[in-house]
Amino acid sequence: MKKIRLPYVDNAKAVLITLVVNLGVVFLFFWPDGATYSSALLDSLICAATTTTINMLIVYSRLKKMRAVGQMPSEVPVSRLMQKLPQNPFLLGLIFAVVFGILITGINGAILWFYDKCEMGFVAWAGYKLIYTTVLSIKITEFCIFRYVQPDWVSKKDINTEAETPIPAEQVKNPLPKISVFKEMYGSVTGSIAMNIIIGTFLGGVTVASDYSVIINPTTISGIPITGLVFGCITGILVTKGIVKEINAVILATGPAMADTAPAEKCFTWMPVRKGTLMLLVCACVMIFSATALWAIMTLFEISVMNFYQYTIFMTVYSGLLSKPLTYLLTRRCLQADYIKKVLTR
Repeated sequence: MKKIRLPYVDNAKAVLITLVVNLGVVFLFFWPDGATYSSALLDSLICAATTTTINMLIVYSRLKKMRAVGQMPSEVPVSRLMQKLPQNPFLLGLIFAVVFGILITGINGAILWFYDKCEMGFVAWAGYKLIYTTVLSIKITEFCIFRYVQPDWVSKKDINTEAETPIPAEQVKNPLPKISVFKEMYGSVTGSIAMNIIIGTFLGGVTVASDYSVIINPTTISGIPITGLVFGCITGILVTKGIVKEINAVILATGPAMADTAPAEKCFTWMPVRKGTLMLLVCACVMIFSATALWAIMTLFEISVMNFYQYTIFMTVYSGLLSKPLTYLLTRRCLQADYIKKVLTR
């Protein structure tokens, strides 16, 4: 039987359509002069409305078909808040459009103000909008799905539990933020500040005066590649070490049964099996990518220099965006059959 995946796992179609539509809006209204502060905020509201509409149509139609043939997931986190929201897709989409419209407009307004961007060129605004539209589309898709897997919309007859080959149910994650998430964000920001000061002390970006006052020099576009190399090395080591440790614990706890059902995908098995070699590969890739990407982002957004606070927020956001694909790649590599067998036989 065909494995059915929920859109929040396989949501490339929704995100792609959203990006195409919103990029078309950029060409329609912002070519060739770019965006001013006020027009950027107005466009943020339009983006939230169009993104919500597209994602709601795709998610609702797909889940409605899954429910009709009894292919809904059997285990989902139940939320009283989600069940209080309307089941009607039009009303739910309207609420999401308003909520996410206020959030994304406020966030974009704060970012543009913080980085003193009263106006942005066409290329800069188009690039920025593609980035935040991707994140926005993913989050809205998750919330749409989370609403329509609640027990007030799904009954027992909608769950296939008697098939000879049961359809694997994907775990539905709860996209609502928790207290631990805010603690992690706070820890990420404070950790980034401390690391920046330490690195700056060694590289000359931070100096201590005779009266023991600390002077933090601004970050320039010419110096950001060095930051990318240092950041990539530290990130590669810490992320690889953490993920390998967690995956190894799961493998050892599960035993040989895990190796029997593990895949052998060529797009992941080319990566090294040994921890040390894998860590070196990840460090090299992240270092090269970060050195290039950070310089490209500053160039694209026409940022020639950043003060310490701007740089801290900049790197915190960048590390958050980078962590998702990096974690995914490492996790998939460590869940391949050859890696599992190596862990079990050592």
